Parts: sequence; structure tokens; C-alpha cells
Amino acid sequence: MSGMNAAIARMVALARAGFPQSPGVQTRVEKGFASLSEVSAVPAEDVVELKPFLAGAQGVGVPALRRSPFNRVLRGAWCDPEFDRLGLNALDRAVEESRRSSDQAVIEGYLSWFPVGRPAMDQLASAAELVSQRHAWPWRERQQRWQLFCPALGPVQIAQDFVTREADGIGPLVREAGLGTNMNATAFGQAAYVQSCLATAALRGEAAVKPQRNLLQLFDGEAQAGHLTELARALLEPWVNGKPDKAHRKAISDFLVDQVGDPRLSRVRWGQIVDALAQTVGREQALAVMQVLKRWLTDVAMREFFRAIAKTTNRPDQWAQREKFWLAYLDAELVTDAWPALGARARQEVEDIFRASGERVDYGVIHGGVAASSSIIMQIGDLRISEWSDNGSCRFWSSADPKAAKLYANTYDGGHLRTTVGRRDFERKSHAGSWPATFAQLIHNRTGISHPVHGVGWGY
Repeated sequence: MSGMNAAIARMVALARAGFPQSPGVQTRVEKGFASLSEVSAVPAEDVVELKPFLAGAQGVGVPALRRSPFNRVLRGAWCDPEFDRLGLNALDRAVEESRRSSDQAVIEGYLSWFPVGRPAMDQLASAAELVSQRHAWPWRERQQRWQLFCPALGPVQIAQDFVTREADGIGPLVREAGLGTNMNATAFGQAAYVQSCLATAALRGEAAVKPQRNLLQLFDGEAQAGHLTELARALLEPWVNGKPDKAHRKAISDFLVDQVGDPRLSRVRWGQIVDALAQTVGREQALAVMQVLKRWLTDVAMREFFRAIAKTTNRPDQWAQREKFWLAYLDAELVTDAWPALGARARQEVEDIFRASGERVDYGVIHGGVAASSSIIMQIGDLRISEWSDNGSCRFWSSADPKAAKLYANTYDGGHLRTTVGRRDFERKSHAGSWPATFAQLIHNRTGISHPVHGVGWGY
């Protein structure tokens, strides 16, 4: 838009050089540009430049303002509560005069700043609704269709339309509603984005895929920085009792880990999101929402670990048996945490396999011990488990044991992970004989959780 303005200015300058032009007469290009700008909102003016102007307008007084600065007041007075009185005085004049350019400025001020929660909002919204109906222009139909000038309904109505649109229908929706080309350019558009998040969160399973993709596509890190809680809810809550396809799951996971962090590692940041969500959905549901992402990351870590070891082990038959046993717990969503710990020599090879998969897999590094060996540290019930990629015995600790293998550590001591001693409830089991039944029995005895195939173990 700034480029078009500059082009218009140059054309006007050239025209005036050879052909005198009466004051106030618009060129055809200017009229065309005006017709474009008057049917949609424009981004709010920079506050740093706006405030000195508004302070000067206060000194002059609304009745004395010429049309251009008067319209600028109508558009910008809502940037700060200190100018609300100036804005309300300007609204009185605009309503009385019924000038189209000023009526457009009233609407732009409402959409650009959308000062919800301030006393001035009621009068501003009422004035915007009134002026929207007194000209033959698109704002009249927009008010009828979306109730734009009812602050409690406008963003909600846009959101209801948003969740039904295909990806290529969002741009037209934003333009049809008069919000310009960028939904995030106005405070009203940002409010509509938040309501779209809430509407998406209410959907379940596949019905949420299209609006979730649209939310990701429209995300603006600067504009939506304060709305990550609502967006995280929209992306995760529809999957509390389901799972999207791999590509969609990965898109959501990568986005949230980039924007918020891994919930297994960035506990403070996710704790803040859970606290904020708990105020509207309750703590139990808020935790369930966060658990969706944690479940996905756990699933990826464990499957990719077993897949990587299968590609590098010299005993594929042995590893296939372990993979089948442990992934049965994972498939039944009985593994609540999983974290790979890679041997120093195994790290490069396994990391290359992780990277080639396209999945993001974080892990710890083992120092000391057999450099080619790696471990997967798991949590099932209140039991902490360390399974090995070689012939090493599997270790079992109570998660309350201070000496239990830690989850989500950056580094591990190989000697500690392979310890042979511990508290009375520490156990070390080899993979000899019918070890799956033995392991299943141990886990059931300690946690009450049955293996999906081997049940409670011996005697099942």
C-alpha cells in the first residue's frame, strides 16, 4: 500500500507540473485508491508518531480540526485511554456531520484498535454500527452478515466462518469481512483469530485438521505472542482422545516446540500455559491438553530409538523381540515418558538416522562404559526402566528412588545406568529364557499394569 501511495504522489506531482489542479480535486487514480481503502480496514498508525499528533489535537479542540486531521483523530484516538475523551468528542461530530470519509475513519478506528474493556468502547461500537448503515457501501452488508460492530459477537461470527473454510478460503474471508489482507493487522482481526482458536479447540479429530492448518498458516509471532495459550489449546485439545496423521502431528509438534518449547524440558513455560488454561477449562483438562504433545514426543522418541537400533545392531533378531515387547506398552499408551541415552560412539550413527527420519528427537549422551551401547529410559506407572541396545540387563527402579535413572538429562554416567546395586526395590533382569513373561510379571507386580500381550506374566 505504501508503494501505491508513493506512485500516486509521483503521478500527481507530474500532473501538477503541466496542468493546474483545483484544490480538493482528486485524480482518477486517487479516487480508485480511495475506493479500495474505504471498503476495508487499514493497519493502525504507529503509536510513537500518533501520540504527539493527538496531544496537539487536544490543544486545538475537535471543532477546529480540518477534515484530514479530524479523520486521523477518529482513526487513532483509541490507541491509549488518555485520548478516549478526544475520541468521543470526535465521534459526536462525525455522527452529526455524516461525511463518508469520516464515517470510514470511525470504522477503521474501531477495527484497528478494538478497545474492548474500556468505557469508550460502547460509544465507539454504537457509532461504528450507525455509520456503517448510512451509505451504500460494503460495511452495511458486513454488519448484517458478521455483526462486526457488536464487540461480543463480531469476532465470534468471523471464527464460525473461519473453521468451515478451506485453506484458500481464508484470504477471501478476511477481505470480505473488511479486515484487509492480513488478519493480524488489526486488533479486531487478532480477536477474531483468538475466537477461531477457541472454535477449533471445540472440534474433535479430523474435523479440526483444516482450521488447525489455517491457524498455523496465519500465525504471526509478534501479533499472537500473547495468545499462545489459546493457540496451543486449539492445536492439542481436539486430539486428547485421538491422533492425527503423521504429517499433521509433526507440523503441530514442531510448531509448538519452536514457539513454546518441549514440555518435557521447558516445564516452567508449559506450566504457565497450563495455569492459564486451567482458569477456563479446569486443571485436569489443562493437563490433558499438554499431555497430548508430551504423548506425541514420547511416542516419537521411543519408536525412533528402536528403529535406529534395529538399523545398527548386529543382533536384529534379539532387538526385534525387545522392540515388540516394549512397543506393545507404548501402543497401549502405558509408557508415560521415554528418553534415549546414546553411547558416545553410537551417537553419530543413531543421530544420522534420527535426522533422516525427519523427526525431531532429543536425547542424552552416556559418558563412560561401552561407547557403542545406548539405552532407552522409560516410565511405566511408578516404575523407571532402563533398557539397553546390547546384551546388558534391564534395570528397574521405583521412580521415587533418588538413584533411579533420571529422565530428560543431557548427560548420563554409564556406570550408574549399568549399576548392579541399589535399594531393596531395585531389580536387574537379564534377557535370558522367557524374559518377556518375567518382565511382564515384574512390571505388573510393581505397578498393577498388565502387558497388552503377556498380561501379568507367568501364569497368565
